[in-house]
Amino acid sequence: MNYRAVLSAVAATVLCCGAGFAQPGLALRAGGVALEVDPAHGRILRVTDTLSGIALAAREDAAENYRLVLLKPDKSTSVVLGKDQALSGSHVESNSLTLEWNGPLKDTAGAEQPIAVRMTVAAGERGLTFGLHLENHSQLKVQEAWYPFAGGLTGFAPDATLWVPTSTPTERALVPTAGGAAYGYPGHMNLSYACVQSMAARKTLYFGAHDPVARYKAFRFVETGPAGATDLAACIAHSPFVPPGGTWDGSPVELRFVDGDWAAAAQTYRAWFGKTFGIVQPKDDWIRRQSFFVMTMFMLPEGTISYTFRDIPKWAKAAKDHGINAVQVSGWQRGGHDNGYPFYEPDPRLGTWEELEAGIRACHRMGVKVNFFANYQPMMVESDWYKSELQKYREMRADGGPTWMAGWGMGTLWARAGHPKLMTWANLAFPQFRKVIVDYFTKLASIGGDGVHVDKMFPAAIDYNPDSPLSPDTATWEGAVQLTREIYQSCRRRNPDWCQSFECNWDRMLQFGGATWWVGNQLITRKVFPENVETLGLYQAYDYLGVNNAVRDGHAVMVAPLNFSRSVDWPPFRGLADYIKEVKRIRDELQDTVFFGEVLGAREVTLEGGPPDGVAYNVFRNRTTARRVCILTNSRMEARQVTVKAFDGGGGRVRIHIPRTKARTVSLPATVTIPGERLAFVEELGGGR
Repeated sequence: MNYRAVLSAVAATVLCCGAGFAQPGLALRAGGVALEVDPAHGRILRVTDTLSGIALAAREDAAENYRLVLLKPDKSTSVVLGKDQALSGSHVESNSLTLEWNGPLKDTAGAEQPIAVRMTVAAGERGLTFGLHLENHSQLKVQEAWYPFAGGLTGFAPDATLWVPTSTPTERALVPTAGGAAYGYPGHMNLSYACVQSMAARKTLYFGAHDPVARYKAFRFVETGPAGATDLAACIAHSPFVPPGGTWDGSPVELRFVDGDWAAAAQTYRAWFGKTFGIVQPKDDWIRRQSFFVMTMFMLPEGTISYTFRDIPKWAKAAKDHGINAVQVSGWQRGGHDNGYPFYEPDPRLGTWEELEAGIRACHRMGVKVNFFANYQPMMVESDWYKSELQKYREMRADGGPTWMAGWGMGTLWARAGHPKLMTWANLAFPQFRKVIVDYFTKLASIGGDGVHVDKMFPAAIDYNPDSPLSPDTATWEGAVQLTREIYQSCRRRNPDWCQSFECNWDRMLQFGGATWWVGNQLITRKVFPENVETLGLYQAYDYLGVNNAVRDGHAVMVAPLNFSRSVDWPPFRGLADYIKEVKRIRDELQDTVFFGEVLGAREVTLEGGPPDGVAYNVFRNRTTARRVCILTNSRMEARQVTVKAFDGGGGRVRIHIPRTKARTVSLPATVTIPGERLAFVEELGGGR
């Protein structure tokens, strides 16, 4: 007996529950969720959370499933709407549904396109996982594939909002607008999921791309239905550029009902991410463990020299004397900072490989780690190397031009006059270019270098270099992952402690390192991944508030006196350096909570009368003990008093830490006097301690 055929036939007799749907539908019910699909065209009619009764019900005239955008030789496009294609077959099993369109498919102009599509749906705990497979037998490229269309979003709840994890999270009313809304990942979004959430219902719809492949996609919220009766549907638009004769599998798309808000839904993403890629823990990442580090540009791109390699021991000792155990050397390679890339060899004006190695060894003897400022992508277009070879590996727009070309100059006079060293981006999918970077970084590791900071790690969303070994949507992103993996494999054979930090807003780098630059690039990421820390720069000699604010907000601090040009024993900086030493001493004592812990913001502590003018605060929770610390900062010149009444559900004893003051243990409520432009740590001890 053909059980699959029997199950399919039985499922086809189930009536759709939604108003206006009179015809039989395909149904999948498992794990607390029900899916109903139009049996003629495979349109997604309704998704129901059977536990809460919440249903996403698309209008019958607006229900869809997928769309394809085809690229013609003249660069124009045609569109295939899956909702208008007749199903070739369907199969329902206990917890899965398969829909097939064997083709040919008709585009909106009526032309037949020999393309076959298969959509799969698997039911899990209160959710569905959609997949899409296509075979392109046409003469055109499949430029885009949009799926699945989960319609009826405006019916989720009366107060529902759309929440998207951009660097500064986007939350907007769930109201259909012309053209809808689109958010790109990687790039615009920090994390690969979005939510529809209701505070009143305390429910959230989680919509995530659980993609094991690093490739660009756009989360789209599409206006559907006739004018005056529009709704919103969620889908994810891939840009695979599937060539004639090619096949393609899209990312698994997860649709799940969750109790709580976006933060509760985030645990779904975190669990998948950790299982699929892994998350580097601070104990395994020495860069992540540095709450303060010193960064200096040894040479600027115009040739101004601040330090040579022979100065490294004295420069690093100044950091060590102020409690800082990590230094970063910038502007060390040929041409100086932001010059000569990717020529990562010591500039002879600064010294030799041997002199650089001697400096690193001196740092290690005093217990100081050394890493180096470098990049993956920038290539200097003025170099002979670029003209003779490297230009083959450049990122390209669709018209063949560079995706980006500019320069920095770091305040040099020549750059201010409009003549920075021009750079363009490399496509990291090219193994020939990756080998260049791997070989140079491996040399650093072999002389004792402890790692690199990878700056400006912002690949182009789509790369059109015709010689790229990977597809346009995948090349730059998967190339970056492959390069990082190759670097770690090679460098850790020379130095097992090798680590890296990244200037990016892309969560995938958390599988390699937990420290990112700059504050604001990944504000939402640490709420989902407490392993992550952002970096804030401290450049001026009297910036006590900068120290306080960075520590209060849980950031790593780059100490870069006189705009990256001096060491911490530079005379005007010494007062602040002494203050940093004392603040770092307290922070190190409490680091498991205030630097490696969970950031709670203003939650779980009560201040009598609220904070006074000039006082701000942040609460951290230890991820192991659940004990909390409240950091209070005073931005005023005069002292401020704050009374801490209680930590929610906590005991009655706290320890108060203020720089240059002996810590004291008191009972709550406790009045804390914060000196002008200083900070205080209030550490929860619990009852009886």
